[in-house]
Amino acid sequence: MPQTLKTAVRTRILAAAAEAFARDGFAAARLTDIAAEAGVSTGNLYRYYPNKAALFDAVVPRDVAARLLRLMRARVRELGTLADWRSATAPGSARAEALLAFWIERRLPVVILLAGAEGSALAHVRPLIVRELTRLADAYVASRTAGEGSGPVPRVVLVQLFSSTLDMIVAILRAHDDADEIRAAFAAFWRYQLAGLEALLAGC
Repeated sequence: MPQTLKTAVRTRILAAAAEAFARDGFAAARLTDIAAEAGVSTGNLYRYYPNKAALFDAVVPRDVAARLLRLMRARVRELGTLADWRSATAPGSARAEALLAFWIERRLPVVILLAGAEGSALAHVRPLIVRELTRLADAYVASRTAGEGSGPVPRVVLVQLFSSTLDMIVAILRAHDDADEIRAAFAAFWRYQLAGLEALLAGC
């Protein structure tokens, strides 16, 4: 007789797994704990997902990682077209709004990608985002300083800056699950971050 898999049970497993991966990371999360949080036996969990990697793939689909990277690239590229970066918050920027809406909609998968994917097939996403943001910032500085004799921002500064930015994104999304609270937190962060980033890159 074929096994009957229930949508409600699958939903509980996915919700428990998302919380566990966001809290503990892929490497440290245990299927026994996820099963307990979902209210099912470990054996029953294996009927739905044969291993932790398969469960991770269901919680964080590859297309979510790809969309996150696309939105963050678009966000940084937009800054190079603006006269005043302080206006590039969600109310004043369609790309900022799209990114923020995605973070809210996919809150736990974003946290996992940026802080909990080590040991998984998507462990490369966080360092890739840092490299991409650094590359785009380098290109922006180069376009502004050509022939002026000014040097680029040291790479270690940009890498640390964007790594810290990802840490702040994770901290906000972990601290809040209410959309309005997330928006308020990012509005405050962007006021600080955009002014500092503009001053750093424009001053080269």
